[in-house]
Amino acid sequence: MALSERQKRQIAGAVAEVDDAQIAIWRKMPPARRAQLALSMIRAGERVGTYRLRLRRPELSQAEALFLIRKAPFEWERVRHMADETEIFDDFLRTVIDAIEEAEIDYLIGGAVGAWAWGGTRTTADFDVVLDLPIDRIVALSESLGKRNFLVPPDVLLDLLIAPGDLPANANHMTTGLKAEFFLLRPGDELRASALQRRMLADLGPPLGVVYVHSPEDLILYKTIYYSLSQQTKHISDISIIVKSNSDTLEMDYIRRWVARLGLEEIWQDVWAQIDK
Repeated sequence: MALSERQKRQIAGAVAEVDDAQIAIWRKMPPARRAQLALSMIRAGERVGTYRLRLRRPELSQAEALFLIRKAPFEWERVRHMADETEIFDDFLRTVIDAIEEAEIDYLIGGAVGAWAWGGTRTTADFDVVLDLPIDRIVALSESLGKRNFLVPPDVLLDLLIAPGDLPANANHMTTGLKAEFFLLRPGDELRASALQRRMLADLGPPLGVVYVHSPEDLILYKTIYYSLSQQTKHISDISIIVKSNSDTLEMDYIRRWVARLGLEEIWQDVWAQIDK
């Protein structure tokens, strides 16, 4: 059976997200360690989702909030003995932010982790961060990451900063195999400049605490862009959750202006028709 154009784009989008260096690190890990990493990703999303929900609805107990944000049942009793290892992903996220803050670089969190601030709880193995990285801070960032067991040479950051396109700098953590993707502000990138100006502080609970994240509007725009490129349904799911959780406060005029400016009207109509409002 022949694949449709949409299916071909979905497959290409999924393949493009594969990182050979990250896979190589994971392959060296014993199965139990990989299971711990997977569990830590799930727990991190649920922890932030529960924390954020109880900020909005303090009458809920911890158990009630957790029940509401879980999308599928999971046999947690089977893995209770791994509890001490389930903060791996939380610690990884905090380590990346510590490195960025130590290097004194403006940032915002995007992707699935950024969506946690606006109602999302999707599991992810990657951590998307937007950086306004001046050339004179490249070495400082590389050294700050190096102290924390990331290998991101300064020349790689410089090449990506001046290169056309929007390829991220991959920062693979040599200990856990988890990965941060740094999306750099480049000259002339007005949408990313706007997103950085509109970044918002969100309390994601310990250990991450108060961090800078995409505004919900800018996150929706970027996920619309990525959906247009890959047709990956995870972007539709994230947009749907953000819209549903923040319908009373979303600046829809801002979204529509940028959709028109980016020439994404047809894609936006497709996205809007698919989301659960």
